[in-house]
Amino acid sequence: MTRQEVVSLINECEKNGQFDQHVDPIDWDNALPVDGSFNYLRKGLKQFLQHTFIVKPFTNKVAKKDFLVEVKGKENLKGIKNAIVTCNHINKFDCLVAKYGLKGHKLRITAGHFNNQKGWFGEMMRVGGLMPLSPNFSAMKNFNDAMGHLLTRGTYVMFYPEQAMWWNYKKPRPFKNGAFHYAVKHNVPVIPLFITMKDRPELDEETGFPKQKYTLHIMPAIYPNQNLPKAENVEYVKNANYNACKAKYEEVYKIPLTYTCDEKSDKIIEFKTKAQSLVSTLETNHQGELHC
Repeated sequence: MTRQEVVSLINECEKNGQFDQHVDPIDWDNALPVDGSFNYLRKGLKQFLQHTFIVKPFTNKVAKKDFLVEVKGKENLKGIKNAIVTCNHINKFDCLVAKYGLKGHKLRITAGHFNNQKGWFGEMMRVGGLMPLSPNFSAMKNFNDAMGHLLTRGTYVMFYPEQAMWWNYKKPRPFKNGAFHYAVKHNVPVIPLFITMKDRPELDEETGFPKQKYTLHIMPAIYPNQNLPKAENVEYVKNANYNACKAKYEEVYKIPLTYTCDEKSDKIIEFKTKAQSLVSTLETNHQGELHC
């Protein structure tokens, strides 16, 4: 699938309000199963050396050379040892943008189970902190145990609350509850990240679109309100996170956040209003003759 086809599909999904759809093809043949044997708490000398001499240099290269990343708001991390982190999902390497911006903090990254890839690249993803979600019950039990362990030992765990990756999509999308469930459960703050983009003069040879300069915005942490019932608390944190991203989008791009599906809804409402008005007029003009 070409990038132009992906962008067209993204536009179609937005029109239909299908914000959580995976538009990029998933290579299931290259995915390893995530079962009860998956090691969510990888550590040891080999892990340390691979992370230091392979993952870190690659992260810096992607952030500095490929995306020219600028980090804003790093002061908002001061004093926060354990946290859930959220980020908009706009590129398969945006996790490295987050790692670069959160440098100095341990970071794990949750992702769909199909990201647990075979081969050397998949192994480096796991070294880099991949924590795949899974439909397997035993795997998710281990995942939940690992979350409890990590969020009490100086670690940030990142979620993509929009669920699916939409390539170079500028707007924040509606959030799922998962990230905020864990924040409330473990009573840790949520640190919202939001990546904004700016066209560069040169075109990407592979896609034909302008290359992008990324700015990573680290926004003030959002703390759960323990006076609220759990479900309301999850909604409270989720809505506060979304509103922070919405405000940042409008601040940077200087336009109000709207979706094309809103236009569709407005047209439906307008049609219903006109239809109701017409029915009322008919009833008034033909009182006693119109029976429903």
